[in-house]
Amino acid sequence: MIKQWGKNHTFIAVGILAATLLIYGIAYLYVIKPLQDEVEMKKTEVSMYENQLSDISNGPGAEVNEELAEAAGKIPNSKATDQLLIGLEEIARHHNVSIDSIAADGMMGSENAEAEEDSIINETSYIMDATAKDLNSMNDFLNGLSLSERLIRIDAINLQQSETDSYLTVTFTAFHADSF
Repeated sequence: MIKQWGKNHTFIAVGILAATLLIYGIAYLYVIKPLQDEVEMKKTEVSMYENQLSDISNGPGAEVNEELAEAAGKIPNSKATDQLLIGLEEIARHHNVSIDSIAADGMMGSENAEAEEDSIINETSYIMDATAKDLNSMNDFLNGLSLSERLIRIDAINLQQSETDSYLTVTFTAFHADSF
């Protein structure tokens, strides 16, 4: 009962082979490849954690100490509001910006005041309104503010432009240390 291998049998064998390769290809693309990518991602993540662990175990580097020293140098020993105002006026004058008003923000709650009493570094929030002829001057002024000699955190910015002027309202926090 030996049958001859016919053309139909060849087509069926080639079809089964092609279907097997197609199933393998689809399985590779949708199952194996994502799993390989996930393994590579986990290896990268483990490597990152190992680097962080070695950095932590070696202690803070000189780079961190330099940054802390630089930040500490920007915090005066007293509130020095007059020096802050002089610095702001110099930055504004340098960038052709007119400061319309500066006021201390009286929104500090009792929780913040209690926390401030226990802290070595205190903060005071200010609201400032300024005017300039163009947006580039305002942008330069804000960059100068962030690069100033005093440690300042910009909390909120509201910038509006009319046909002739640009108006800025900025809320910022200046830091100072308690001198005992």
